[in-house]
Amino acid sequence: MAKLWSELILLFVVIPFAVLYWIKHFANYLMPILGVMGLCCLAILLADKQFKRIKLWHWEDYRTHLKSTLRLFLPWASLLALVVYFFKPELFLHWPMNQPWMWVATLLIYPLVSVIPQEIIFRTYFFHRYKRILPSKYARWALSTFLFGLAHLVYGNWIAVVISWIGGGIFGYRYMQTNSTPVVVIEHAIWGSFLFTIGLGSYLVIAS
Repeated sequence: MAKLWSELILLFVVIPFAVLYWIKHFANYLMPILGVMGLCCLAILLADKQFKRIKLWHWEDYRTHLKSTLRLFLPWASLLALVVYFFKPELFLHWPMNQPWMWVATLLIYPLVSVIPQEIIFRTYFFHRYKRILPSKYARWALSTFLFGLAHLVYGNWIAVVISWIGGGIFGYRYMQTNSTPVVVIEHAIWGSFLFTIGLGSYLVIAS
């Protein structure tokens, strides 16, 4: 039990705060660090005989969950777009209008190098690995959501943290419903790509 708590604190508190403390040195290596952590977590999962590997690829009832995702996404995304348009007009559609190639590249690369590792780490790994010390799935959901937002402090602003808390809550709840990594990866990618499109992605990159 103590070993798992120590591991949890190391992976989800110590390492993120160490990166934040030395952000000037790690700024260009956030994605590689995330990728390595994702691969390590995946390797531990695959070596665990109690882990059901089908969670990594199954698509049962995907259409039902996609409809649920869109029912949540469409009204709230529309409202969020209006908020950015009226309160941060300088950010609204800045990337697609002024840096279209960067925007397209981000939409193509972001799900692969960022979304997939994050979902493996904060959902698939977290929910399985720490079941012994957090038997309640709602406790795991709450803690993983909190730590997911906290990890985004590396971007140097609280908007990134708040956005990530909200997103982490949504993705964690979806994972509890589906036990499917692909389903939450797709939902995460939809929201993340939308944020980069309307301008809030500016808060999710290291300020130069």
